[in-house]
Amino acid sequence: MSITYERKIQVIPPKINIHTAKKQEVKRIHVAAYCRVSTAQEDQETSYEAQVAYFTKLITENPSWQLAGIYADDGISGTDMKKRDNFNAMMERCLQKNGDIDLILTKSISRFARNTVDCLSCIRKLKERNIAIYFEKEHINTLESTGELLITILSSQAQEESRNISENVKWGLKRKYEKGEMLVRRMFGYGKGTDGQMYIIPEEAEVVRLIYGKYLEGESLNGIARLLKEKGIKTIRGNTQWNVNSIRTILINEKYIGDAMAQKTFTTDYLTKARKENQGELQKYYVENAHEAIIPREVFYKVQEELHQRANIYKKSSKQEKEAKGKHSGKYALSKITICKECGCEYRRQIWSKYGEKKAVWRCENRLRNGTRYCKDSPTIEESVLHRAVLHAINQVLENKDEFVQTLRKNVVTALTHGTEDSEYAKEKKKLQKAMAELIQQQAQKNGDKTAFEERCQAITAQIEALEMEQIKAACIGEKSRKMEDIKGFLDKIDCVLTEYDDKLVRQLIQNIKVVNTRKIEVVFKSGITVEEMLPEYY
Repeated sequence: MSITYERKIQVIPPKINIHTAKKQEVKRIHVAAYCRVSTAQEDQETSYEAQVAYFTKLITENPSWQLAGIYADDGISGTDMKKRDNFNAMMERCLQKNGDIDLILTKSISRFARNTVDCLSCIRKLKERNIAIYFEKEHINTLESTGELLITILSSQAQEESRNISENVKWGLKRKYEKGEMLVRRMFGYGKGTDGQMYIIPEEAEVVRLIYGKYLEGESLNGIARLLKEKGIKTIRGNTQWNVNSIRTILINEKYIGDAMAQKTFTTDYLTKARKENQGELQKYYVENAHEAIIPREVFYKVQEELHQRANIYKKSSKQEKEAKGKHSGKYALSKITICKECGCEYRRQIWSKYGEKKAVWRCENRLRNGTRYCKDSPTIEESVLHRAVLHAINQVLENKDEFVQTLRKNVVTALTHGTEDSEYAKEKKKLQKAMAELIQQQAQKNGDKTAFEERCQAITAQIEALEMEQIKAACIGEKSRKMEDIKGFLDKIDCVLTEYDDKLVRQLIQNIKVVNTRKIEVVFKSGITVEEMLPEYY
């Protein structure tokens, strides 16, 4: 026989400890707030300040909260956490061993982070520390069970919004570029006016002209940077820390001749904002005469040519099937024009030390790197000997200055006689294009022999291509003619025999120097004249 018992429920009231209760009443949680606006526009600057003021008031007026700090990033994108210094400082403080933040307030998910992965990663790290984030707009507390699911959905929407904004910005920029409207930024030599246009800053423009002038005189990039430092000339950042890169940037920037190139770089990832040099992946837009020039075009083009020549690219032996770049010092004009006749590689300057004495010598780069296996007989030449030989060759030319210029002019005129005027090229090309159009029209109307039609089309196309090549050659010859006048003007300034070697003169007159053997070099001048120079048997 089973016995049944009546179930009884007894409620045990809580035991209230007066001392504990008081402690709980006075305990307050440490609350921080995070604010961010994505651009530096005036209306959003107000929003930025308003957010800071709003959260400061909200936290300080709540008796249960203690202000742990207001963290704010102004004018920073929400897709890239690396650039958000205050956000990272807040996270670092939260994740410290003795972190003193219990709750973070923020306006919305998009203000906190637009990158879904970053957003969830931060939330989970804070959740492990029992730190909550409260998003006001969405009314989400991350410590609640439904918090992470809602955040995943809403953060994904914010990330998609960022992608759409990025695409819209790209589209807008493309339309501007197509109209010839360029993005104007402050740069050395130019300021940005209230109308959004570039204007010349006279003092800085003089420095730009000095840089171009010194480079054409043969000064190295390092030498120019050193000169500007010594003069106390300030960079765009307000210091005197000029370097090779800052000088090179000025020398290659087309804006100094009044032109502008858009889309030199582009953003590869809208989340990380990583940028890449545009090497043909996207269109570029080049606008001529976009603003007032500081440097004449002819000077700019001379500098580009000089930069190219100083690149000092040498080729290793064909057996290695590799190429490498050598170092160039603008201080030594011979380093880019002295060639080994045996292997074709350039000579390099070295300092030899023997019995405590140092002397400069020139040696074949190929032999230096790879030994006699690839360049067996290239000689080592003392710099003083090489300088004397080059100086002697230059003096021979200067003694017969008229003959030098006459030979130079003859070479250019000979080339010019094989070309025609641009207008003649245009007329001939127009005739061929008209013939092509008529041929296509006839084929469409009569539906003739397809093979014959294709052969005729190919023939006309080949004629047009050949004509274009001739036009390019003529343009190159025109450039040679301009160079000839430059050299003639340079020679007219020299009216005596030279007694000292001069790098600047070498750059102006000499095309290259071929080292034949230990006894002979060939000095090839830009006029086309070649002078053989014998070296002393013992030196």
